[in-house]
Amino acid sequence: MSARERLVVVGGVAAGLSAASQARRRRPDLDVVVLERGPSVAYGRCGLAYQLEAAGRSLEELVVSTPERLAAERDLDVRPDTEVIGLELARGRLWLRRPGGEGELGFDRLVLATGCRPLPPPWPGGALPGVFVLRTLEHARALQRYLPDRSLRRAVVVGGGHLGVELADVLAARGLRVSLLYRGPGLPAGYPPELSARVEAELARAGVELRPGVEVGALEGDSRVRQVVTAGGAIEADLVLVALGVQPEVTLGAAAGLRLGQSGAYEVDAGQRCSAPGVFAAGDCAEVFHLLQGRWVYLPRGTTANRQGRVAGANAAGADERAPGVVGTAVTRVCSLEVGHTGLDEHAARAAGFDPRVAFVEAHTRGRAYPGGREIAVRLVFDGPGGRVLGAHLVGGEGVAGRLGVLAAALAAGFDVDRLAGLDLAYSPPVAPAWDPLLVAAQAAQRLRAGG
Repeated sequence: MSARERLVVVGGVAAGLSAASQARRRRPDLDVVVLERGPSVAYGRCGLAYQLEAAGRSLEELVVSTPERLAAERDLDVRPDTEVIGLELARGRLWLRRPGGEGELGFDRLVLATGCRPLPPPWPGGALPGVFVLRTLEHARALQRYLPDRSLRRAVVVGGGHLGVELADVLAARGLRVSLLYRGPGLPAGYPPELSARVEAELARAGVELRPGVEVGALEGDSRVRQVVTAGGAIEADLVLVALGVQPEVTLGAAAGLRLGQSGAYEVDAGQRCSAPGVFAAGDCAEVFHLLQGRWVYLPRGTTANRQGRVAGANAAGADERAPGVVGTAVTRVCSLEVGHTGLDEHAARAAGFDPRVAFVEAHTRGRAYPGGREIAVRLVFDGPGGRVLGAHLVGGEGVAGRLGVLAAALAAGFDVDRLAGLDLAYSPPVAPAWDPLLVAAQAAQRLRAGG
């Protein structure tokens, strides 16, 4: 590319700013422009729910940088409050809408980092005041302005995924009476019964009313929401938080003719290239390759967005890098529990062509004689014939995230249970037992394979 060619990145936050920053490092002569339709371009999105937990906690603590700092420190032309309303790939043009009017901008290379959008309330009354979704800093600011209302007594959270249980925990900590409505049999959604029971018990101890198998029919109210109508009756609500999941934001590229994958997100290759030359996509709008399933899937994660963004930015600047793929790792906190998973459960493993087996153990996170340790439950999924480690769910009082990291590395490296059981893991009674819970789980899997 010749000097002063222009790379335009549509979208900020994780993927967009990772792409822009990487392109700038690779090509100091490149004109790098970042367009963000909202006012905030760089913040820790995954911390939004937790930041609302205490009344005195400021959301501005999540802001990582500003357009002015990004210009001064990284030489990036960042334009907030700029919505891209049209894209013509053949001419390399974007049509923009800003507070001062509309305009257009040319590009030589393009990175789409438009993220995803929360599924809106699909019921009558979804637009009532007091009904919220939580995805952006602006969503969180609106909720933060609403929460101090002294008349708020009852909150309803709809959705049993990670965000739903986080929000139920956070609102209960704010002193509200919380009902958590979810379709499936366990929490978080998709977790096996022996682990979801622990999460449900923890939420119940925090005062959260659990309502599984509930279908919402409507939201009703006057000047604000007053109740959630279900087949089993109405539930009083001064506040409703909807956490039904997300869908990729691909409207712009799809209208311009870019191919979408089976998931509905942008179809990309390992270099984050889209179906049109010079166009890349990264983050929550793009598919990702699952190393265990051997196919492209939609798994929006902040960590994945950062990695994909780096690859997209590097390649937009002329490199030839590849995203490494994922195994699907996620973790959250529910009251005093850490809850997480990585890889495949037995149902997904069977669909991927494996013959899965499950080992379940409970172990201690520190030396038995040392005070302060907590129990941790490990549910390890492995291939029966070959012994390959396929995935795990973990729930415990501490140490879940670190152990998930070990398992994620083992999954990516193709470990079998023998290799996992033989790992030389750290030991010191104040921080870890001689037989780590992961080793105990791997040994249990070995016994199952041996028929003992």
